[in-house]
Amino acid sequence: MTATPTSTPRNPSPTALRPALTTPLMRLAWHGRNMWHWVARPLTMGVRGIILDDSDPGGGAGSVLLIRHSYVGGWHFPGGGVGKGESLVEAMRREVREEVGLTVESGPQPFGVYARFRHGASDHVAVFVARGWSGTLQADGVEILEARFFPLDRLPEDTSPATRRRIAEFQGREPLAERW
Repeated sequence: MTATPTSTPRNPSPTALRPALTTPLMRLAWHGRNMWHWVARPLTMGVRGIILDDSDPGGGAGSVLLIRHSYVGGWHFPGGGVGKGESLVEAMRREVREEVGLTVESGPQPFGVYARFRHGASDHVAVFVARGWSGTLQADGVEILEARFFPLDRLPEDTSPATRRRIAEFQGREPLAERW
């Protein structure tokens, strides 16, 4: 007598395949963008949000929202490019909503504008501080793999150097720089 299988192999769901397929595609797109910048040398404008959670009942320094991308290592502030016909604040709000599902509600305050000359681009980044937001924090799972609030005095070890510099500037430990 031969045994017959009692269960059939399961096919992975499309959402289970998403990180395995999209991470290499996102990295390829990132490198393609960098190559285009070397050729076209565009002037671009980006935004980042220092999204704060000051609700620590222990009266700590508060927490900051950081994200981990699928195409570049480390922890960063949420943000991205400014679209045609979009204000800087509108772009920052849109990027935060798209990347992590939060709605920036109260008027975000300008913090600084930085020049970033990397990968052939002439990029300028406007950084805003936002304390009022609503929604449920959830990474989009494609571009953003993880999103979390971290205490300002306990950042993850692999926080990007530029993000660490912006936080030091925000806390008054470093003067504002011109370059990202």
